[in-house]
Amino acid sequence: MDFLRLFQSLEEFLYEAMSWLVFYPRTLWRTIRHPIQMLRYSDKELEDAPDQQFTDMLSPPLFLMLTILLSHLIEVASHQKMPEVATTGLGKAITASEMNLLVLRAFLFAIYPLMFAVRRLKAQGLELNRDTLRRPFYAQCYIAGPAALVLGIASILARFNQAEVTIAALVVSLITIIWYLRIETIWLRSRTRKSTGKAFRSVLGTWLLASLINSAASYLILGG
Repeated sequence: MDFLRLFQSLEEFLYEAMSWLVFYPRTLWRTIRHPIQMLRYSDKELEDAPDQQFTDMLSPPLFLMLTILLSHLIEVASHQKMPEVATTGLGKAITASEMNLLVLRAFLFAIYPLMFAVRRLKAQGLELNRDTLRRPFYAQCYIAGPAALVLGIASILARFNQAEVTIAALVVSLITIIWYLRIETIWLRSRTRKSTGKAFRSVLGTWLLASLINSAASYLILGG
């Protein structure tokens, strides 16, 4: 009986893993082409029963984690490893394992969806709790995915130590950040009826705060 349950679990896992090959590129393409629609889609899907949610796309957190995994695999294939910054303690333990490093990257980048989700609740005057935070956080994971992928590839290119490639990586990073902030501004304005200027200032402040937290967490974990 235990063997049968194990076989059934493996069967389900195999199906889920193979389905990612279909639904990941579909979700990525839709998010790049229609980011605002995907944000609305996430909100709408969470109104359904749990077993009926995200049946035709990957769930947002899974999409973000797979995107970070893809970025990590591209880095490994390019042989452009992260600079060794951790020498002792927790940082050394994390960087010694590819899996630990991958989990850390997912955690650090998820700071952006988290901060923008909190900002949306605050701007809408809603109470912050586990239930109210889920919907905006899930939606934010969708648009964070393409940004994480492009910024990850740009950081890999910047390590080739070639002036032209480094400049191209910086330009691509800047364009990606502008795209991200633009989508966030449109989304916040539509949810709160703020003016474009006020929405952009709120988004920019949230992004800077998330970047500060990201950098501080990276330093404390990897630099300690």
